Amino acid sequence: MSLSWLKRNLFWANDSLHGRKIGQFYDDLRRVNSSYETGFAIQQEHLRALLNHATANSQFYRETSNCGEEKKNRQLSDFIVVNKTVLSQNHDKVRVPIDKIPGQEGTSVHVQRTSGSTGTPFAVLQDTRKRNRRIAELKFYNAEVGVLSHEMIGQCRIWTKWQSKSKWQSFRENIVPINVAKMDDDTCAFLFDSVRRRRIVLLRAYASWYDAVVKYLEEGKGNPNDLKSLKVCLSSSEALNEETREKMLKLTGVPIVEAYADEEGGVLAQQRIGDSNYYLNHSGYVFEFLKLDEDQPANEGELARVVITDLFNYAFPLIRYDTGDTAIYSKGNDKSGGWVYIGSLYGRRLDLVHDTKGVAVHPMNFARILKNLPGIIQWQFIQKGEKDYLIKLNMEKGYDAGETVDRIKSVLGADANVLVEYVNDIPVLASGKRKPVVCEWKK
Repeated sequence: MSLSWLKRNLFWANDSLHGRKIGQFYDDLRRVNSSYETGFAIQQEHLRALLNHATANSQFYRETSNCGEEKKNRQLSDFIVVNKTVLSQNHDKVRVPIDKIPGQEGTSVHVQRTSGSTGTPFAVLQDTRKRNRRIAELKFYNAEVGVLSHEMIGQCRIWTKWQSKSKWQSFRENIVPINVAKMDDDTCAFLFDSVRRRRIVLLRAYASWYDAVVKYLEEGKGNPNDLKSLKVCLSSSEALNEETREKMLKLTGVPIVEAYADEEGGVLAQQRIGDSNYYLNHSGYVFEFLKLDEDQPANEGELARVVITDLFNYAFPLIRYDTGDTAIYSKGNDKSGGWVYIGSLYGRRLDLVHDTKGVAVHPMNFARILKNLPGIIQWQFIQKGEKDYLIKLNMEKGYDAGETVDRIKSVLGADANVLVEYVNDIPVLASGKRKPVVCEWKK
């Protein structure tokens, strides 16, 4: 009997004693995603309940939707398409009073702050049912790539005072936190040692971090045998370099699977081992693929905006929310259970920057800092020279950027020359996206 087996069975037994608050969502994920014929009716029932709840209890959706409280057959087309800026500007109107949230029973809701990887920080409230749903999603999609609940996971991310795990949490969840703020040999060595000693079976990391792992191996600094306990690597937050995926498999025998997720909602889609398509989480979301220049459905094979409706956030409804991502969708087939899936997803790939000593610094460092500082509407970080950096800030009046500079220097070095430029807007690229981290210095 392994410790993972014991923790897994204790977890599900405890969940059963408390009404299967997570188990019921796990079952729902399995039923809906496995078959369009079975799942569509369930999905639409979730959708009707959400739309009724939002129009009855959210001032924003009551005022902006084309349906009053008396309308029974509400459709998504009755609602406008929104984005981070719209929801941030109307935050208090969007949020639902706590006594109107089913199952909340007066307890406080969770505040989920996005990383600001688009350069636009955003805070979303999540009720307890939504948090349980997210846990069920993680367990379901880990199982989809052969990793059972409570098998040892290595979580590579930028760990800060805002995002951290206690020793008890790490032990209970069987998660090894690995800080990858610095992309250097010391961090790689620590990662390899952690996988070997803790017998980690699943590694979660930013896409660009796997570039560093492959480079470390190619330079002969890492031993592939240290990673032999790994079943699979999950990549997220950025677009994965396909060459990196191929090299990782060749050097270690470990496949990399891309997960499409956001902090506002959770797991939106995930690839399968040996399959580059993205299979959508239709049990948790309704997906729309709209034309780039108008809020009308795009055609199959056409580059489209990804717009989602979160079926389970009753504290801060996300209805027809433009994620800022673009994709090409395909109609359902046997592999997708008849559901629409994404053939090509165009995520963000951030520039790599360096600290004042020339050590590579993961670009998500800045998103992790800036999302937690109030008053920032948009931001962009630019490395101009060896020790010269510029932060462009679109911010609320009266904001003091001193704390921002101090925290940025804690990442780059005390001798960093960090300038701040206040702007009214940060322009988008031709693709319609903002690039939040830019390196103009040619090392």
